[in-house]
Amino acid sequence: MKILIVEDEIHIARHLSQTICRILDEEAVVPHFCISLDEALQYISKNHIDLLMLDLNLNGKDGFEVLKILVAEPFHVIVVSAHIEKAIEAFEYGVLDFVPKPFSEKRLRKSFDRLTGTEKKAPSYKMKNFVIKKKNKLALIKEEDVLFFEAYGHYSKIHLRDKSFEVYDKPLIALEALLDSRFERVHKSYLIRMAEIKNLEVFPGGKYYLELSNGAKVKLGRDKYKYIKERWIG
Repeated sequence: MKILIVEDEIHIARHLSQTICRILDEEAVVPHFCISLDEALQYISKNHIDLLMLDLNLNGKDGFEVLKILVAEPFHVIVVSAHIEKAIEAFEYGVLDFVPKPFSEKRLRKSFDRLTGTEKKAPSYKMKNFVIKKKNKLALIKEEDVLFFEAYGHYSKIHLRDKSFEVYDKPLIALEALLDSRFERVHKSYLIRMAEIKNLEVFPGGKYYLELSNGAKVKLGRDKYKYIKERWIG
């Protein structure tokens, strides 16, 4: 796992790095760290990372504007900051977790359990916006306008109520870690807003489809049929 720590206090960055290595128990994991936002952006432009650990106050500069850019990238973002008043807004933009300073190994371990899928508990926060890259610019999609997500290679398609879609830089497995229980994986290729299910259609050969409120139809996995029928259809 390739991890970038953005923290202007070197002793905290080193402590964070050592703690991560203990949690992951991988000798090969040696997180890289930057002390400024500019340095971090330059590093990200030239290197692949899987996870960004970001402080929001770097040498007096507010990292929140940069956060809005970074959540559009394919990697996850975990904020590690003393500015807990910004936690809700950070979650709304799609960070995986917000770890208050001073942090403990136990608290940080919960973040990595969510990252690896060990932590199955639904997030207590609600993501309100999806930040996407569109024509070299950033655009916001409101969560309330989304009906379902479709796997699209290493990315996802965000399908909207008006039947249009946008490409999102994160795969479905990453979205599962961000979304709350209003969305569920109904097929290896689909995550849907469960309240929008209108009808369940059954076809010969064990093929199932869910019709949503806007008329869109998505495949339902055979292994999910019984659960969806009992839990959501009745």
